[in-house]
Formats: sequence, structure tokens, C-alpha cells
Amino acid sequence: MNQRHYAAVILAGGLSSRMQQFKPLLPLGRATVTDHVIDTFLSVNVEVLLVAGYRHGDIEDAIKKQPVNIVYNPDYEQGMFTSIQAGIRQLQPDYQSFFILPVDIPLVRAATLSRLMAAAEQNPQRIIYPVFRGQRGHPPLIPSGLVPAILGWGKGGGLKAVLESEKKLALEVAVADGNILLDMDTPEEYQAILERFRRDDIPTDEECNEILKTICHVTPDRIRHDYKVAEAAFSIAGALNIAGKKVDIELVRAAAILHDIAKGQPKHDIAGGEILRWLGFEKVGDIVAVHSDLAGGDTGLPLESKVVYIADKLIAGEKLVSLEERYHHPDFSPEIQALIAGRLEVAQLVKKELENLIGGSLESVIAR
Repeated sequence: MNQRHYAAVILAGGLSSRMQQFKPLLPLGRATVTDHVIDTFLSVNVEVLLVAGYRHGDIEDAIKKQPVNIVYNPDYEQGMFTSIQAGIRQLQPDYQSFFILPVDIPLVRAATLSRLMAAAEQNPQRIIYPVFRGQRGHPPLIPSGLVPAILGWGKGGGLKAVLESEKKLALEVAVADGNILLDMDTPEEYQAILERFRRDDIPTDEECNEILKTICHVTPDRIRHDYKVAEAAFSIAGALNIAGKKVDIELVRAAAILHDIAKGQPKHDIAGGEILRWLGFEKVGDIVAVHSDLAGGDTGLPLESKVVYIADKLIAGEKLVSLEERYHHPDFSPEIQALIAGRLEVAQLVKKELENLIGGSLESVIAR
């Protein structure tokens, strides 16, 4: 459970006029948009208040099995701010802070919510804003001390104006989550949400860049190496697919780009995997955690892990090299030399396995 008490006010009271369908009950995966948003908050132990207005009876019927409090806003036609006020009126006094999220921004990740709450634990009186590529998104995490100001606001401009009047309390938290900016007001935007949802466990290129530069502060020369490894891994994965193997190229590319995010830390592969799982990218983290050393070749690992592993071994800096060049360290002690020889043997086994599957050398595949 959270150290302190947090709530989420989910806004589902609008008319969905631009969508031409009722947004809260649109399908998303095996559930509705509303169910998905509720599940995300509940997964990190945040209590949910759902504010309904238009078609509130349909919403109540659709989510009646969810452990949430439903608040009806009879003034929903007067705008979203009335739903915000209706929701926070029902907040219990022991909540430290509360999220505000329109239901049509449905793909915010649970890891993002956890990151915002971690910031609030250290800054309990601040307004915590998630930020992606320098742009604030949803949901803000608002201290309960601002409830009277929101309920008594009469100057116009809605919640944005209230929070702007308290700008001294603002604290921006960088997140690796472009979904904080993705809403669905139109059918075209809904289709984009569905497509993103399909691969939401893999970071986009933009999210990879944020992880590298803003979250993990990776140096430019290391980033150049990461992208060269990603190019090599992409080529190998593509050749495997042509040979009839099913390799997830998007997963390979993301893991290769992010494989050295913890470089410089002890056991940087394991540390990088932990960072990525913490950010919500478990499958990518699993690959990164084993990219340095496949003990004994570990034949049980998926091809995606082996592709990233061998691509990293064939790229030194930004240059394609042979495994013999990669593991050539004549100045090291005999004990270290023996360890290096063992790692070279493992890399050669993995390389041979992949080459047998492809029917050609990996160097030629990468060079093409």
C-alpha cells in the first residue's frame, strides 16, 4: 500500500460530441476505456472516484463490478470543471493528494502514477506534473490543501486557472510516458490509441530518447553506440524473420537502444533491467538484464535476448568488429584473460547458432 493516501478523480461526464460515440464505453483491449483507466489506478493502490454525467446509468451498469465510488454530476453540460468540483467534494479528508484524469486520456501507465506518487512523498504540498519532452501532461497530482480553492473558484478558466494561480507549488517530474499527452476526441485519435495500446509494453523511439537523455542522463558518445547496436540488432532480427523465425523487431530495437542505460554502475546490465521494469517496460528490461553475459550460452533465452546480446558484442563504439577483436585484451592478467576466453566462447556459440538459423554470417547481414 502507499505510505500515504491517494485518490483519483476520473472524469467521464462529457457528451463525447466530437467522437460521435460515447467515449467512456468504447472498447480498449478486453475491456472499456473506463475499465482500463480504473484498473490502472487500482493496480497502484489508488482509490477511484468516477464522475459521470451524460449516460450515467449506462456507465454505472457497465462498471458495476469495479470497486469504485461513482459520483453523478447533474451539471455536466456546463463543462468539465463542474465534474471536477463534483468529484473532489466526495474526497475523504485523509487523502494527501488526488489525481485528476479525463477518461479520454486512457493510456497513462501505472509506472508513471507510481513515479508521481514517489515525488509527492518527498514533496507532499506540491502540485506534481508529469512531463514528457518538456511538455506537461495528465494527470496532475494535486495536494488536498487546494480543495477549498478549487471548490470556491469563481474567476473562470477552470482547473487550469486554479493551478496556475498556485504556480509556486508546481513541481515537474520527467516521465518516460508519451501517453500522458494522448487523448481521443475524434475517431482518428481513438484509432491511434488502439494502435498504441497494442504495443504499449514497448517504449516508442521518443520514449527511448527520454529514458536515455532525461531519466538516465546517458552521455552522447554512449547514445551513439546504443543506436549503432540497435541498427545491427535490427538487421539480425530482420534476417531471422526472413528465415522463418518469429522475432519481435520492435522489442529488439527498443532493448538495443536502451541496453546501456546503467553503464558505469556495478552489474550495469542487471541495474538497467531494473530501471526499465520500474518504468513499466518489463519485457525490454528482461532483455537488457542479460545483454552483457549469457552464461553458457543459455539456450533457454528467447531469440530477442540473443540478438541484442550478440549485436552489442559485434559493435565496439560505433564500429563493426569481429568477436576476436572485441575480446582481445592482451594487457590483462592471466586470471582475467581466462575469464575473457570463457566469454568469447559463449559469444561464438550464440553467433554460430544465429548464423545457422539465418544461413550466413552476421557481419555480412549487419554490413548490408
